Amino acid sequence: MTSAPVYVSAAGLACPVGMTWACACAAMRAGITRKSSSAYRDNQGREIVASSLRDLLSEDSSYEERWLFLLTHALRDVTRHRGGPVVLQRMPLFLTLPPARGGQAYSAAFACEALSRTLGLQLSPDNLHLLTGGACGGYLALDLGRASVRAGVPCVVAAADSLLSAWRLLPLAEQDRLIVEGNSDGLIPGEAAAALMLSQDSRDALAQLCGVGFATEPSLLGNEIPLRADGLIAAVRAALSEASLQLHDLDFRLSDAAGESFHFKEQALLVSRLLLERKPDFPLWLPAEALGDTGAAAGLCSLLWAMAAWQRQYAPGPRALACAGNEQGARAAVVFTSVQ
Repeated sequence: MTSAPVYVSAAGLACPVGMTWACACAAMRAGITRKSSSAYRDNQGREIVASSLRDLLSEDSSYEERWLFLLTHALRDVTRHRGGPVVLQRMPLFLTLPPARGGQAYSAAFACEALSRTLGLQLSPDNLHLLTGGACGGYLALDLGRASVRAGVPCVVAAADSLLSAWRLLPLAEQDRLIVEGNSDGLIPGEAAAALMLSQDSRDALAQLCGVGFATEPSLLGNEIPLRADGLIAAVRAALSEASLQLHDLDFRLSDAAGESFHFKEQALLVSRLLLERKPDFPLWLPAEALGDTGAAAGLCSLLWAMAAWQRQYAPGPRALACAGNEQGARAAVVFTSVQ
């Protein structure tokens, strides 16, 4: 039995290069970036380059203040032409958040109270579904959102994160994973929030979600297991199978890879092992080139950029694959298409 189609009916994005989906994606297309020296230094005193909201938030803003500010703007953006944030009072919100200090997950009560305050309305904890898992968590929220839509309940899927805090940067610095003087194999910390509204209404839809897949990669940055990209390949195969497509049927790829060679090797292995027919060109789009590593928001940022490219007619074609992963080895993939 074929599952009912699920469409993206609205999009919202807030990040250092733009506080709306349209502005941010236009900046990404133009190659605009806000990467610059931050107030943070690593253990050797080297300055850390970051992509941050330095004009809208002070560097003294707390970790929670940063991702909450971005998330509030993304939710206002995604509901802008759908009745405003008040629709969130009756619509489920599947939300992926970064870990709280100490690595614990935020409670639904905390997130609900914080968003109610910043949005200026009363949200119900019953409508808020919190997830973790980094960039993969954004795709897990997307999958749960699809199930909600297929059950007849439109919803909003969102993710927010900020790596601009000492406790998030410290382990990255200790593991030499930041781009600093003397180390080019690393990432630039960033911050963003992304949101999508899902429904079964194809009218004016931005994209159709065709397949989602999940798997686990045994090779991690911190272990000695050789990288074969087994996890990413399994996730992509699952997404392609649901979409009844092969990798060569797609027109371009997007990834949450943020500068570390490990993840680019993973993408190369994916293509070499899964591409059955030769393609003259198979572009790889990287939102992190403009935004830095946006953590839990990275996966959804990829989807939003592709949808803007379809709307503005500069995408390589109508079919795309987006991939994401996290430090624990989770891998996720989404196959989605234009409906224009």
